Order: sequence, then structure tokens, then C-alpha cells
Amino acid sequence: MTPFVRAVLASSLFVSSVSFAQEVEMDMQVDADNQDMPAARIKIRTSGPEGDGNATVRVRGGTTTTTETRTETRTTTHSGRGHGETVQVREVQSEPSFRDCGTRSDEGCTTRRDGNLPMDASTWRGFYQSLKTESNEIVREEKAGKMLKRVYLTAVQFGMVLDLFNNEITRLDVAKVAAPHVVDPQHALGFSSKWNNSISGSEYTDLITEQ
Repeated sequence: MTPFVRAVLASSLFVSSVSFAQEVEMDMQVDADNQDMPAARIKIRTSGPEGDGNATVRVRGGTTTTTETRTETRTTTHSGRGHGETVQVREVQSEPSFRDCGTRSDEGCTTRRDGNLPMDASTWRGFYQSLKTESNEIVREEKAGKMLKRVYLTAVQFGMVLDLFNNEITRLDVAKVAAPHVVDPQHALGFSSKWNNSISGSEYTDLITEQ
């Protein structure tokens, strides 16, 4: 007995066993024109107390593959009567648990604020390099302000931006623009030490604790 015949028989026996427990409709098609690799396809439709289902069993050579879709029927009780509820089973793809923000191990990289994630590695590198290569601090502040109003960033990214500004007044102005878009502001509290002026440092602390 060839592997193909054995596979078809095994698939048929499986379908027969299922039919004892459920109402089954079966459509079988065999293509034997190709002697080297004959193929068979069995379409199965089932219905039972647990719901309806469709399955396709494909046999090619000695290999059997099965594709199945299923609809569940759940029964709930309300006021002493049973009510049928049909639920379509769907596969949901979750969001990746790891993101690269270009800042190595960054706890804020997968944190959202206002529904937005912080800059990814590619966006961050382009933004940071653009600021770092700008020699004029006033122009650098203007560039930072325009970008920081549109994007979100992690506390690590935020700290690196602040380090690009030597003037403490300018640095504080940049912090005021960026703070509402820092996704994990609790991790930026320690940046008050970036100001030698205690008044500016205290103002920065008040700014971050309000976020």
C-alpha cells in the first residue's frame, strides 16, 4: 500500500469517527492524474452542540495537512431560560513587547503617554544628530522646540537632549517644552542636578512633578 493511499484512508477514518459525534457534511476530491505525486482533498463541515466548524484535509504524496476554522456557540442562562450566543473565534496579534529607542536598555521605551510611544531608534538618532551638529545654541533650541512639540521621548532621551544645552536658562526653556511629552517623567526627577543654579533646579523639579 502506497503512502498516499495510507494517508487518504487515515483521513477518511478520522472523518468517519467524527461523524458519530457530530453532524458532518463531507466532500472528497481525488486527483490521480499525477502518478508521481497524487493528491486528495477532503472538505468537512461539522455542526454540533458546541458550534459549527469547517476543515480542509489535503493529502499530497504521503503528507497530510489540515486547515480548520471554528465558530463557538455559548449558552447563557437568563430568567430561567437558555439563550444561544454565537462567538466568532479570532486570532489577535499583540503588540511587540520589545522596542529599540536607540538608548540601549531604556525602561520607558514601551511606555505610552497620551496613547503615543516615544521615538524609535531611527527617529531618535536623526533628531539627536541634527541637534548635536548644530553649533549655534539658539538655532539648536529652535530646532528642538519644533520637534519636541510633535514627538514623545523617554526620560533617557530627554536627559541627553538637555545635555546639549550649555546655557542653563536655555536648558530650562527646552525642558518646559519637552516635559509634557516625556513618557516616564518619574525617571527624570534626578535631572535637577544638571542645573548649578538652585532656583532653576527647583523650578525644574516642580515642572517634572507636575507631569
